[in-house]
Amino acid sequence: MAIQVLVFLAGLALGSFLNVVITRLPLEERIWAGRSRCPHCRVLIPWYDNLPLASFFLLGRRCRSCQAPISWRYPAVELAGGMVALALWARFPGSYQLLIYGPFAAGLLALTGLDLEHRWLPDVITLPGIVLGLVFSLLFPHLTFLEALAGVLAGGGIFFILGWVYEKLTGKMGMGGGDVKLMALIGAFLGIKSVPFVILVSAALGSVVGLAAVLFQGAWRRGGWRTAAIPYGPFLAGAALLYLFGGGDLLRLLMLGE
Repeated sequence: MAIQVLVFLAGLALGSFLNVVITRLPLEERIWAGRSRCPHCRVLIPWYDNLPLASFFLLGRRCRSCQAPISWRYPAVELAGGMVALALWARFPGSYQLLIYGPFAAGLLALTGLDLEHRWLPDVITLPGIVLGLVFSLLFPHLTFLEALAGVLAGGGIFFILGWVYEKLTGKMGMGGGDVKLMALIGAFLGIKSVPFVILVSAALGSVVGLAAVLFQGAWRRGGWRTAAIPYGPFLAGAALLYLFGGGDLLRLLMLGE
């Protein structure tokens, strides 16, 4: 039990760092540019107000200095970091694969936050991530290089073609370049076998959430469902994590009975 507590606390700390990434990248600030500041009054945040998860509630969701509200994104990302860390440990307890899938999961969480908040999947994360996934396939026996490379080409290629066809048929951009690169990143880390699962599950998740959002916002009667724009990156990231944590094994079990 003690190791799980330590893993969860480490995941909370990772989530706190990912919040820095999500906050500073869109502002073109260096990730390592000193201590965190309040985004409203720019006052340095003392360490006791920067405790993952706890400080948000102890402060009553407001900056101590200017009383501006603190976004719920901060505790959400920190909690997600803790939960993903626990899931990784449960899936690969003490394994070298933690060195591979820890950075992968962290990248997915950061990209999810950036896409939800800014509709942006930055190349500074996706492109090095693709390279890192291919390099890991050379160094560790979790995946062959050919499987990883095929995952990059198939995942990115399918999304590129779908986006191109949609744009030609409708005159509107359907699949952004960031989604294409994210799918290539996922293929690099999870291999060619993950691609059908991630595409199908992300599409299902996106459809359910998109329909719920349209109905909740009352846009259905106004015809808003035709133009409703929903960031797709979080669904790709969620499907990739589901596959990583055993979704692919469950699907094969259901389909093949093995």
